[in-house]
Amino acid sequence: MFSSAYKPLLPHKRFLITGFLFAVLAAGTGTEAVAQTADQQAAPEPSSTKSQGDGSGGISRAFWNNPYPSIYGQVEALFIKQESRPSGQSIIVDAFTHAPFMSEPDFGFDPGWRAMVGKRLCNGWALEFSYFGLSERTAPAATANPGAGAFLIFPGNFAGNVFVGMDGAQANYSSRLYSFELNLLGNCGSSDPCGTESSGDRCRSVEWFGGLRYLNLGEELNISAQKTVAGALEEGNYNIRTANHLLGAQVGARLRSTWSRFGWEATGKAGLLGRDAQQTQSVTDFPAFPLRPTVSRSGTGVAYLGEINVSALYRLTKVWTLRAGYNVLWLDGLALAPDQLDFNFATTPSGNHLHAGGGLLLHGVNAGLDARW
Repeated sequence: MFSSAYKPLLPHKRFLITGFLFAVLAAGTGTEAVAQTADQQAAPEPSSTKSQGDGSGGISRAFWNNPYPSIYGQVEALFIKQESRPSGQSIIVDAFTHAPFMSEPDFGFDPGWRAMVGKRLCNGWALEFSYFGLSERTAPAATANPGAGAFLIFPGNFAGNVFVGMDGAQANYSSRLYSFELNLLGNCGSSDPCGTESSGDRCRSVEWFGGLRYLNLGEELNISAQKTVAGALEEGNYNIRTANHLLGAQVGARLRSTWSRFGWEATGKAGLLGRDAQQTQSVTDFPAFPLRPTVSRSGTGVAYLGEINVSALYRLTKVWTLRAGYNVLWLDGLALAPDQLDFNFATTPSGNHLHAGGGLLLHGVNAGLDARW
């Protein structure tokens, strides 16, 4: 588990964030409703105006086909897989054949969530806040000595009691990621006349944006090993924790196209971020001997971000829309826990370097609701 310095958001804090976003949406809805009522009283609708219904239960196109709504938001569930670069690093090998017996654990698809709320300002500008979170996920791995002359060690290491000629070992790799962003959006106009009879109930819009983004990535890799000597079980442990704080600027664009009840939306982002990273590690051998006392190293540098989402849309009402799609997020210039492995236990100091050239690819599906007022 992470120490208190790297503690993930507690469930009640995540619920508070969600509640805050919906409160903003609700407040904006009330404001818009009052404004629309006042406008209707001040300016009667001309008798020659055609109905804005689309023949689908009398649902208005006013919000669905409005390319630049006054208030809008999204809440989505995510199922994301994390892949590291470099990956597949050997952790346990045979001392004689060098055959790998255990490598860096792989993550599966894990749940997360994303929320966004936006408010249209004057002259087509909008302010948008987004949150994206993947709570702590774990990837386990294990191996055992098969006998037949196998002699299990850490790669290149012959120091220690438990870690030379191991009977078995287990690795647990955990990771969590949280992202906050604030963007200012401008529009490039609508390529269709949006909501008029000549457009065939079709609308397209293009928006570009720039803003600030903060990401917090924390990881932990824990390796436990066992060895039986004279009938007694000896145990050792190698623990590594890393923290990456990324803050910087990003730019991007969003293209949205709707027709009748259907539509699609594509969003792309690219960012240049400052990185403040730290790694801490320790190695404990039998009997509770600090083979490597706790050491740490921190440093700063630059990280890079690229993100793409493509989602299909299906309108439920004039406000609410179902959305489902696929996401790809790439982060580079990170201090990942497996990259800090240093099996040179015979030399002091060791394990006190920060390797921050790793990358993460996160990809998976999203499904949720889109609201526009």
